[in-house]
Amino acid sequence: MLLRHTVYALTAYLALSFGVASAKTVVNIGIVTNPTFVHVQAATSFKEDVEKALPGKYEIVVHHSGALGSETQVLQQVQLGTTQMSVCTTGPIEAFVPEIKALEMPFLFPSYAAADKVLDGPIGQDLAARLAKQGFFALHFLDNGFRNVTNSKRPVRSPADLAGMKIRTMEAPTHLAIWRAIGANPTPMAWPIFTALQQGVIDGQENPVAIIHAAKLIEAGQKYLTLSRHVYSALVFLANKTFIDTLPETDRKVFIDAARAASLKGRAFIRDNEDKQLAELRVAGMQVEDAPDTLAFRKATAPVVDSLSGDAKKIVEQIRQAVQ
Repeated sequence: MLLRHTVYALTAYLALSFGVASAKTVVNIGIVTNPTFVHVQAATSFKEDVEKALPGKYEIVVHHSGALGSETQVLQQVQLGTTQMSVCTTGPIEAFVPEIKALEMPFLFPSYAAADKVLDGPIGQDLAARLAKQGFFALHFLDNGFRNVTNSKRPVRSPADLAGMKIRTMEAPTHLAIWRAIGANPTPMAWPIFTALQQGVIDGQENPVAIIHAAKLIEAGQKYLTLSRHVYSALVFLANKTFIDTLPETDRKVFIDAARAASLKGRAFIRDNEDKQLAELRVAGMQVEDAPDTLAFRKATAPVVDSLSGDAKKIVEQIRQAVQ
């Protein structure tokens, strides 16, 4: 009898020990967009690469469609470490790292190549260091795209056409300032916004072509698209710094390499599909103004850039020198 109990106890101990040893580390990635967006595509690519390189060790769980809250809420979670990672727009990061608003300045980046030069170079490294001081680890930058404005009211060619129009913006002071300068009535609102557009709570919104296309905003009554390209919108693949720092060295390299590969795929997706997405939006009935009065938009938003001070102003000057 004693032998039997001993065998049972030993078996239970071994099973428990094996279970603990074999348990996967769960890594949560919080994202506000749905699976058709580049944010989730990049996170899914990352998940596949990490789980393939480190089989049985990590379970990467991608929480999409705002399941964990707004981008600001997810950023708070990542900073605290209750959520390990996110792929998010840089706009809401301004609340944590004010200097990152330099990237959001209107008409600062002339091209995707210019953005790559900045974000993959010393300026991107400097911003990553600032993020690290706030508890974040910037794994890599990718594209959201150049932002454009849509609305349900009328064609828009110049800032005057947007006077008083309720335009949804991200929850970021810089974006509010840009749209006030244009003369619209900016309304900060967390994503998703389809219902608010459909019900007329807001008249329009501003986002890259890929977002406008993936979110099917034409079905929410957004009939008019203006290719204003007023702000280059970066995404950043973020993690909690302590989480990354405490990974085994080999694992940490896998995570960083997988995030870089996923980010580069994300950039390619945004850039390679924009023309096709625009064509599909036209077919769906969206009226596209592809030659707006860019000079008028530049003049209207210039005071936003001029109002900068301190490190943000210095970073904008560094970007201007880098993209000349």
